[in-house]
Amino acid sequence: MFAQSHFENSLLYDTKPLGGNRVQTLDEASLEFETLLDYLKYSRECDLTHYKRSTLMRRFRHRMQRINIDTYENYLQYLQCDSEEHLALLSDVLINFTGFFRDYNAWIYLATEVIPKIIDCKPSDEPIRVWSAGCATGAEIYSLLILLAEVLGVEFCQQRLQCYATDADRDTLHQAQNATYNDLEILDIPPDLLKKYFRQTTKGLTFSPKLRRIVTVKQHDLMKDAPLPAIDLLICRNVLIYFTPEAQNSILTRFHSVLNNTGFLFLGHTELVVHQRQLFTPVSLKQRIYAKGLEPELNRYPFITAQLG
Repeated sequence: MFAQSHFENSLLYDTKPLGGNRVQTLDEASLEFETLLDYLKYSRECDLTHYKRSTLMRRFRHRMQRINIDTYENYLQYLQCDSEEHLALLSDVLINFTGFFRDYNAWIYLATEVIPKIIDCKPSDEPIRVWSAGCATGAEIYSLLILLAEVLGVEFCQQRLQCYATDADRDTLHQAQNATYNDLEILDIPPDLLKKYFRQTTKGLTFSPKLRRIVTVKQHDLMKDAPLPAIDLLICRNVLIYFTPEAQNSILTRFHSVLNNTGFLFLGHTELVVHQRQLFTPVSLKQRIYAKGLEPELNRYPFITAQLG
């Protein structure tokens, strides 16, 4: 365990100078990094303090290397002089770990086992509400719409579905809004579905306008913005792994509060929810799909979201 920790630290606090002769100690780097985070939070309204430090430091140093800055202290000075730099930094920090039908079997399980349960539990005159939290470029919400349209038909989707796609990153939300993708981004879509639900444009392959209109795309911070209410299916895949355990607790408790009693939570393959009072009940641990469980004791919610090896 010590060896692993030492190895990780050697990556996070690389003491090799990038553009000069100065060598930082681990303690110096940690202190400078916290000062940097405070500046972003209070001067740029960019609060990254809930993210895991190991993840943040890797992303920050990646950005710093691109502009040849060697220390967090120097990078702070750069941020203070360049009013647009924090936006470029966010593009590196908020990496979008997504794609169409990522973990394909999980999507098939969702379409064949979970969606029918949601429909059976909903009165025919009530909408079915879906929220893709941390939607990135929109690939996952549009993957879901393709599956639903195949199983239930486009007309059913237009009449019954209310879909929301949210993310903190404005740049990726722009792509989610336009629903246009390049050839590499659509590689995992089966050819017959690609032909049926996308059309070629001058900017790339654009998702079906009829289904696209079902989706409301908006900017949303999982830690500070109010969650969307009355959700039947909440998709949040490969997002929680970037947050601290305390932040994960807060987010998952919020998710529980807005899911309908018959609602489901769909996480990423590297995420696992464990709770002593079964706040979420596993439907398929293999596919990371959970049903809403018991009501929580709000002062006691020992969530653990673990990244699996």
